[in-house]
Amino acid sequence: MKQDLQPTVRETEENHAKGPDSGDAVSIRDVRFSYPLRPGTSILKGINLNIQKGQFVAFVGASGCGKSTMIAFLERFYDPSTGSFEIGSSDLTSLNPRLYRRIIALVQQEPALLPGTIRENIALGIDETDGETTSLDDVGLVSDVMIESALRASNAWDFVCSLPEGLSTPAGANGAQLSGGQRQRIAIARALIRNPKVLLLDEATSALDTESEKVIQDALSKASKDGDRITIAVAHRLSTIKGADMICVFHAGRIVEVETHQALISQGGVYRKMCEAQALD
Repeated sequence: MKQDLQPTVRETEENHAKGPDSGDAVSIRDVRFSYPLRPGTSILKGINLNIQKGQFVAFVGASGCGKSTMIAFLERFYDPSTGSFEIGSSDLTSLNPRLYRRIIALVQQEPALLPGTIRENIALGIDETDGETTSLDDVGLVSDVMIESALRASNAWDFVCSLPEGLSTPAGANGAQLSGGQRQRIAIARALIRNPKVLLLDEATSALDTESEKVIQDALSKASKDGDRITIAVAHRLSTIKGADMICVFHAGRIVEVETHQALISQGGVYRKMCEAQALD
């Protein structure tokens, strides 16, 4: 018999019109989680955390410690097994995921670029539900002024201007015409053009060389301060998050340390050992 399967996180009649009241804060209270296919394995074990508007927060720790699962919660791919995950004063589980995702943007380690122009790729960052653009055919609805502003915020404007065709330069299949650092900055611009209240960075610089990493690091630092948004970064390369307002160290599904880089170094705990392993002061 054919079953009509529905995702657990979805738009329903009950949440159809319910979006977040604000993106001013993220509050996580005693969150625990196990994947549905592995109910006996706890991935998160009592996470408590408060993040305020304007903060740049980093999640660090060994692979499998739970930090990427936290990003999956913030993207609303999963709901906690127990505990609460709030944005503003709204519990995420009560919100229409489509409306919630209007206020967030994600930059990943390997951003997907389409074989259009740089202009077209950035314009696609505008939320189609806002009636701005829905496809490459509609990018004319997004002004070059908006695109330039996003490129400046991502430290990409100078390199785009140096290209013979500027914004009309083809990105190539999956950005093949651009370097890794250039692709990443285009992806950041695409995220910033929608002016998200929450910016998520999942290993956004781990594949880059040192020079490109520094440029991206400066762009992310600028992006986190502009617009009073919440910026949350998952990072293995700790040099990229030294300037974070708050660094959360994950270990075995728990947050074991929370502080700034310098304070954590002074404490001499897990984070300091991680920094020493990467020869980072």
